[in-house]
Amino acid sequence: MTKDNERREYFRIKDQVYLTATIIDEDEYNSAPETLRHLDNSSFSLSADFATLNNNINPILNNIKQIHPDIAEYVEFLNTKIDNLSQILLCKESAFDENKLLTVNISASGLMFETEQALELKQTLKLELILLPEKIGIIIFGHVIKVTDCKGLNKNISVQFEHLRDQDHELMIKHNLNKQMCDIRELKDNN
Repeated sequence: MTKDNERREYFRIKDQVYLTATIIDEDEYNSAPETLRHLDNSSFSLSADFATLNNNINPILNNIKQIHPDIAEYVEFLNTKIDNLSQILLCKESAFDENKLLTVNISASGLMFETEQALELKQTLKLELILLPEKIGIIIFGHVIKVTDCKGLNKNISVQFEHLRDQDHELMIKHNLNKQMCDIRELKDNN
């Protein structure tokens, strides 16, 4: 097994996401854990908070469906309304700019993307990532671990995640697993 394979803890997928990568200084990077603890008032991360709640509620909702299907259906409608509101807030906060829609290679521990942005090895970044199709906004702090040339003036940038909330980490794992299953299903359907 190569050193790169040993370093990877999670499987990687090719995916399309909205991504904003902002260069930050060491002070902001070092305060990232504190910043992430206080995301309660952030409309950007509200969709992730609701997705985590949905994951916790679903087993209970399945039990309610067995006994009171009408009540469960009503709760699902309310949940959908709340999710839609969080997505509207996310759209307003992040402006779904087509220039920010990127094809990335992503795992729960890092990502690689192509950019014109001048990024250097070991540079610290704040990433605002929107997972699709769920429209879940996740804030991640990481650092550049690899920069390679690609077409034109663009570079392939590999970022290792260092600071993200545990609940967001779980959402990324679930998203990647669902995407991988969807890709496998699509591949089988096309054969």
